[in-house]
Order: sequence, then C-alpha cells, then structure tokens
Amino acid sequence: MISSTLKREYPTENKLMIILFKICAFIVAIPLVFIYVPIRWIIKKIAGLILFILNIITKNKENAVTRFLNYLVVPHSYKGNNLFIQYLDKYIVGEKVQAQRNRNFIIFLLPALGSFIVFVITPFMMGVYYSFTNWTGLNSGSEIWLGLDNYRQIFGDYLFIYSFIRTVTYSVLNVIVINIVAFSLALLVTQNLKLKNVYRAGFFLPNLIGGLVLGYIWQFVYSSVFPALGTVVGLESSLFSHSLIGSRATASEAMGALIGVVTWQYAGYIMMIYIAALLNVPQDLIEASKIDGANAFQRLKTIIFPLVAQAFTISLFLTLVTSFKQYDTVQALTQGGPAVIIPEYLSRLMGVPDYSSVRSLDLMAINIYNTAFNRYQMGVGQAKAIVFFLILMVISVAQVTYNQKKEVEL
Repeated sequence: MISSTLKREYPTENKLMIILFKICAFIVAIPLVFIYVPIRWIIKKIAGLILFILNIITKNKENAVTRFLNYLVVPHSYKGNNLFIQYLDKYIVGEKVQAQRNRNFIIFLLPALGSFIVFVITPFMMGVYYSFTNWTGLNSGSEIWLGLDNYRQIFGDYLFIYSFIRTVTYSVLNVIVINIVAFSLALLVTQNLKLKNVYRAGFFLPNLIGGLVLGYIWQFVYSSVFPALGTVVGLESSLFSHSLIGSRATASEAMGALIGVVTWQYAGYIMMIYIAALLNVPQDLIEASKIDGANAFQRLKTIIFPLVAQAFTISLFLTLVTSFKQYDTVQALTQGGPAVIIPEYLSRLMGVPDYSSVRSLDLMAINIYNTAFNRYQMGVGQAKAIVFFLILMVISVAQVTYNQKKEVEL
C-alpha cells in the first residue's frame, strides 16, 4: 500500500511555502533541463544504437551488457521518498508529457528570464550588499562593511522622512485625481459621439510625450504663461500672480501643479483600460435598468462599477506604482523645489530647528538620487532604495489584495 507521504506533491499545505517550493524546483530545473536531460538523451541514443548492433551480431542473446543497455534505453521513474525529487521527475525531467511540456516552457522562457536575472535581479542583489557598506561609487572592491549603520542613518534623516511623507501625500492625491479623470473620460468617449475615436486619440496623445519633455513644456507654462495670463486678464488671485513652481510658490501650489501635469499625461493611458472594461459591460443590463427606471447614477453604482471592478484594481495599481516612482517629470519641472520651511510637527518629531528648509517636491526617488549622485553616498542611497522597494511592495500588495476582495464583494 502506498504511504500517504508518497501521495503528497508538496511537503506542506501552506500556500506561501508551496510557491517557494515551486520556485526552488524551477531554479534547480534550469541546469537539469540544459545539462542532465540532453546528456541522458544522448546516452539513450548511443545505448540504443549499440544495443541494435549487438542484437544483430548476437542474434538477440541476453547477457549482462544487453541488460545494462536496456536499462539505459528504457526510462525509469524516481522510486525514492524525497518529495522534491519526485516533483522534479514528475513535472520537469521525467518522461511524461507534462514534464516534456514544462521543459519546453523553460527553454522558451530562459532568454527573457536570463535577461531579467542579469539586468534586474543581479543589480538588485548587489545593491542589497552595497547598502550595508560605505560604498561611494569610487571605492568598489575596498568598501567597508557597516552593517545596519546606513539604515539607522536614513531613519534619522529628516529630509528622507519628509520626502516619504510628501511622496505618500502626492501618491494618494495623484491616484485619486488620475482615476477620476480617466474614468470620466472613459465614460464620455464610450457614449454615442460622432468623433469619439478622435477624442480617444486626443486624450491618449499626451502619454506619448516623455516625462522630461513634458516637464520642460509645463515648466514654461507655469513660469511664463500663467503669470502672463493673469496680467492680461487682470486676475488678482495668487494662482496667476506668480509661477506655481517658482520660489514664491507654496508647497500646496507646487504639489497641485505637479499633479496637474502628471494627470494630463497619464489619464489618457488609464482611460484606455477603463474603455476596454466599459465596452465589455453587457448592454442588455443597461437597457433593462433603463426600462426599470434606474437613473444614470444608479446604473453607474449597481451595474457599471461591479462589472469594471477588475479594471479599478489594475488602474489603481499602475497609478500607485507610477506615483511612488515619479522622478523624470519632477526633475524636469521643478528639480524638487520650491524650498519651504520644514513643517512644525516634523521639526518636533526629528528634533531639528524649526527654521530648517526642505524642498516641497523632494519625493523619494529624487531624494535617493540626490543622496547617491550629488552627495556621493552610494551606500546610503542604496539603503534608501531598499527601504523604498519594501515600502512600495507592501503598499502595492495590500492595495491589490484589498481591491480583489472588493471585487468579490461587488
């Protein structure tokens, strides 16, 4: 009787451990597919050829040599109790159809996976190591291990804490504004309009402009066009009396200016996701709701929102990640400015003078760049980047998990 252990495919029922188990099996399978499997195939072919010749010469007489050659030719599955080797034999290196398909999958995946490992994973792992050293970019190979000193330093750096607060504030506002504008545009261009395809192309067009070019264009608009417009029209409001990104601008004005630029650029892209979702909403439901007397808001709440919930999950994830990683547009638009006095609550929390100056759009990506390349503190910059990665990963996973649960509820 086969024991229960042999019937199990995984050593645990924990989903996270099963995922790690599969990842480890995949990693181990790569050299097996490219080394062990080809060698075994060659040995089988050679053994089969020798066996064919011996059968002709010896007229099918069985001896120790032919038995050994038959053993090499005939496939043998793993008969041990190790679950990991059982999994590899069943799904990757064995003779079953599923194992052969998985081998083909690995072969086709390896070029892209190899590039990803070389250009993403390897630099990331090197960055993790450098974050524990005094690396400056010039002392490679002779850097000194500092342990957690870099991490202690960044959590005591009021500029980094301020940049984190401003990044969270900017990301929340940016995600809300972009998705509201994008969904509104999607609702507009999915109506029965004569030039709706032209509108779609026009709304999407700003997304084709690079972040740096976009930043320089809007820098001119905010610095020259807005003040000139205020002078011509005779508006006395502070919004048009000065540049929204200049030295006279407040932190709120600079934040609003940046959100306006990014929304103008990115809303058209998110709009296309919402359009695809809205076009999949069954029109029979819409027509039935109209017959039942539902108004536009009721249709939006009870029919459209639940049916496009998956699009909300994707769009919120994309806008959230993009907002946190915002760099090029900010750099071209304001270089992280304008400068303002540190908020009072942060001054008391970090124990710094209340007259200290901070840059109102010094987002985390800008702060990391300045630390690494302007102050030449590469190790500290790498530590900030690792912390940034962990924060973004936790927030992104939490957002996707929450939205997927809401999809089920809707």
